Amino acid sequence: MKRKKQIFAQFFIVLIVILSLLVLPDIRKFVDEEISNTALKIRGELIPDTNIILIHFSEEDIARIGPWPIKRNYYALLINQLSKLGVKKIGLEIFLSSRFVTQSVYDNLLKKEIEKSGKVILSSIAGEITERNDQFYTDSLSFPSPKLLDESLYTGHINFLRNYDIEIPMILINKKIYEKAFAYQISGLQSDKEYLIVNFFSSWEEIPKYSALEFAELVYNQSPELSNFKNKIVLIGISDIQIAPTIQTPFDEQLPGIALHYFAIDNLLNSRSINDNYYLTSIIIFSLLVIGFIFLRNIFNRQLIPVYLVTTVLVLLLVFIIISLLNLKIASSIFLIPIFFLILNDTASYFVRGQKELKGAIDEATLLRNLLSSKENELSELQSQISETGEESQQLVHKIESLRNDINKLKENEDDRLKASLDLQIKPQDFYGIVFGSKSMSSIVELIKKAAPTDTTVLITGESGTGKELVAQAIHSLSNRRDKNFIAVNCGALTDSLLESELFGHVRGSFTGATSDKPGKFELADEGTIFLDEIGETTENFQVKILRVLQSGEIEKVGSTKVHKVDVRVISATNKNLSELVKEKKFREDLFYRLNVITIELPPLRERKEDIEALVISFLQNESSEINLSQAVLQALTEYQWKGNVRELQSVIKRAVIFAKSEKRNLIHLSDLPKEIVKETKYSFEDLVIESLRNKKFSHSSIIETAKELGNVNRTTISENFRGLVFKTLIENDFNIDKVIELISGNNENDVRERVQQKVKTFLNNIDKDLDKVNNLNFETLKKRFSSKYKNLPAKFHYYLDEIIKRKIQ
Repeated sequence: MKRKKQIFAQFFIVLIVILSLLVLPDIRKFVDEEISNTALKIRGELIPDTNIILIHFSEEDIARIGPWPIKRNYYALLINQLSKLGVKKIGLEIFLSSRFVTQSVYDNLLKKEIEKSGKVILSSIAGEITERNDQFYTDSLSFPSPKLLDESLYTGHINFLRNYDIEIPMILINKKIYEKAFAYQISGLQSDKEYLIVNFFSSWEEIPKYSALEFAELVYNQSPELSNFKNKIVLIGISDIQIAPTIQTPFDEQLPGIALHYFAIDNLLNSRSINDNYYLTSIIIFSLLVIGFIFLRNIFNRQLIPVYLVTTVLVLLLVFIIISLLNLKIASSIFLIPIFFLILNDTASYFVRGQKELKGAIDEATLLRNLLSSKENELSELQSQISETGEESQQLVHKIESLRNDINKLKENEDDRLKASLDLQIKPQDFYGIVFGSKSMSSIVELIKKAAPTDTTVLITGESGTGKELVAQAIHSLSNRRDKNFIAVNCGALTDSLLESELFGHVRGSFTGATSDKPGKFELADEGTIFLDEIGETTENFQVKILRVLQSGEIEKVGSTKVHKVDVRVISATNKNLSELVKEKKFREDLFYRLNVITIELPPLRERKEDIEALVISFLQNESSEINLSQAVLQALTEYQWKGNVRELQSVIKRAVIFAKSEKRNLIHLSDLPKEIVKETKYSFEDLVIESLRNKKFSHSSIIETAKELGNVNRTTISENFRGLVFKTLIENDFNIDKVIELISGNNENDVRERVQQKVKTFLNNIDKDLDKVNNLNFETLKKRFSSKYKNLPAKFHYYLDEIIKRKIQ
């Protein structure tokens, strides 16, 4: 139901935004234009058509030639020279108004040159333009003075419509006059378009052009460059921005108006004007895309950032291709603006959820602090009572002791929220993988350095997990054999026959399954080092064969009588007391002395606790540089006896990092450690919850009563902590329902156990019902589908719910 409400809310947001964009076209068109300009800038400038050349009167030209308006004999001269050069067309974009009486003396001269050329298109100006039935009408048309003298001269209007885009009506109608656009007239093409949307694909700097004075200089010097004008279209206009109007394009802040007509002619000749035929279609498509995105967003509900990122990037890539490569005008705002509002909505929802989760965590922490303060006050009052009365009953003493115990537990809970003072920037001492900080390990490192350069056999002793193989590898790395093989063999993991074949090799046919010759570990370690781990687990028969290798360097493959010589340094290791095994006749004395030339005894981790912090820093840096420990965790790790030594510590840190990351924490808490490491000296929120529920015998009203008892906590917080504790207990006890009921209920009363059993079954049945509705889905897909089951459940229990779902689908 909540998911449906979310989808409805997203549809409502999208609908409102799209309708607003349709009702307010200025906003839509502005965004579309900005997106289009950005796409063109990313694509970069294209090469203009070199068959079109501009001759422009710049600010410098006008200053030298004379004041504006320029005398028309200059235009006559330009037309004369360009005609002699064999140009294809000449477009005079400058409107020659008949109002200037002083210019009329040159009109006949100009008219004659235009008539003589036969290639000139003059510019006309229209009045107000309106559109009706896909045709453009104007209330007036003003023709240039030469046209008034000779109606046969060709003209074209230089008007355009500014509607975010630059639109040029291809034909303007005034009464019975049909006036083509200036660019359309010059192009000489036939087109069924009503208007042209100009594509400004380049900047002013890239257009082939000459100033009027530059062209005059070419003519004066009879430059070979003049040959470039043959069969070209030449436009004549003004570039002085003090006189000519300018427009803003993706590549120019102020593009002279003459360039607009340059691009219009280029667009017509090269078919690269902007096409808006699909604009309405794009509105529909992008609207459907947004709706599809809503479904996609809800399918991948747990991965919002990848969905938003991938979808938006793909659409932006599509928009870029359509705009910059296909020259299509599309309503990209119809997709991007609704997506923006959806992101805002989801971001707001995310922070609201985060605030709720944070509030839940703060509520727990506040409750525990308040409880600590209350018990400290109660203890203080009892102590004051004893001090005032002098009476100290057994019951009172017991009460005080109980309060002190509770206070210590609650104080440890405070320490579990404080970061331990580990300097993760400091790299611990690391000697070939042996991390240490203690004097005992420093002495061992010195012994390794002394023993390594020799070829003497070395016996490494110590409990499992103390790092015996690391020591062996360090010896090899410092020896003269470092460039040869280091071969490790676990002697305790193989039977006598398999171990003999593994170490010495075998020949084909020596036993069933021996289909080919196989080299042994000693052969592979020739001129290198072999590490025999758990040497104390071998039999006396096998020890004889090892002794022979040490004495003579000779080996015989299983099934062969041929002797092979090998040069191998032997390093052995054991977690047993070989001296005792020798006394008990379980280990050959002569082999013991052969192996025991240099002994390196590794102390257990519990005897070098000063190394724990260095090891923890090293393991944390390997797992995650962002995660630290709480003070309580560091104390628990330091006080633990570590029967599994360094290997156990490494596993514990790896597990704790996984648990902390799953709850998106950067601080490891006591709850992330195995039970055997954490002493029962700490109150957690779920401890208080379960204790209160037990006292109320899990009655129908126990959740509500517990919520009130613990300081008017939200009842959902209580019920979800209880649900999470049930999941945790199920996983930790391998789904042994009877054991779980026993641990949760905390007593032997049948009615209480029945209530707990009913609650446990309800939690599991709810998961089963949801699983029955889906088929053949993997865990990650199911987790997204079941997001509602995770929503109120405290993050510390998400791992256990994960494991239950995995177990169910397996």
